[in-house]
Amino acid sequence: MIRPIVVITVDGKPVGSIFDSRLISLSITDNEGIQSDSLTMTLSDGQPHVAPPRRGAAVSVVVTIGVIVTFLGNFVINSVSRSCLPNTITVKGHSADLRSEMKAGKSRHWDNSSIKSIVSGIAGEYGLETKIADAVSSYVYPWIGQQDESDLSFLDRLALRHGALFSIKNGLLLWLERGAGKTAGGATIGPAVISPETLITGSCKVSETDVDRFKTVKAYWHDRNGAQRRPVVVPGDDSATGEHVLKWPYASKEEAEAAAKSAAREMLRGATSMSCWVSGRPDLLAGQPLVFAGVHPFVDGIEFILDRVTHQYTKASGFRTSVSGKLRAE
Repeated sequence: MIRPIVVITVDGKPVGSIFDSRLISLSITDNEGIQSDSLTMTLSDGQPHVAPPRRGAAVSVVVTIGVIVTFLGNFVINSVSRSCLPNTITVKGHSADLRSEMKAGKSRHWDNSSIKSIVSGIAGEYGLETKIADAVSSYVYPWIGQQDESDLSFLDRLALRHGALFSIKNGLLLWLERGAGKTAGGATIGPAVISPETLITGSCKVSETDVDRFKTVKAYWHDRNGAQRRPVVVPGDDSATGEHVLKWPYASKEEAEAAAKSAAREMLRGATSMSCWVSGRPDLLAGQPLVFAGVHPFVDGIEFILDRVTHQYTKASGFRTSVSGKLRAE
């Protein structure tokens, strides 16, 4: 087995040999959507004691397996804690792309603006490049407002209404079709393949559930002409019963229908989920399609979209990757 090489850089400088020898474990979690990616490092703190990275330090992580070099992300340290007897240091950080200024509340509005122009405009305010899928960005709002709401919260709310996956990765704002496994240009991404020889024994689980499944999904919109609240109903799960009602009213019939269809699609995706541990796969990313091959006849070939990927390195176990996901959207 090829031993992985993990290179950690703090404030632009590779860590020294003492830091490297004290590293007990490292874990990086890549989340789908705007939930911040995270870093956790645990160090032995025996004599001589080592100085951990300061809070606010910029950390980057690269892993090399054979000739394959993979960048795992940039992070900002936000927590340093010590445990005694045995003496250890735990260092935690969040994605460097989670910008604090995007959390500040704002009040403003847009008139006759498409989702694409709104998202592009907000991204430009922070110097972010964009990749925006036309499939979830063409809707035009006659009017939409942001009232004492952060840009992160506003964009997340807009994404949820229109079935978009909103995230910020490596200085790039992504606005993609949620659960579809497609690029911003609409091209289908080929799935990663998990085979039996890479699976960690006893870790693979595929689950089906009836929880939160409904026959229909209903959303309401405000009809200004008749000054009435009107419903839109879309099909959900034909094998289920009952109706799921979206809590927020929408400004138009088209927006309400888009939100209801998005909710129905996510409900169907969530009916089947998977999780497993595999031998180190630094190439796996949240939002990526995945299939099993040769694992079990009832799960082989089913396409999932990864919603969380955790890369873990320890001196004892080497490099492992944990993944979880839901069905790929139809």
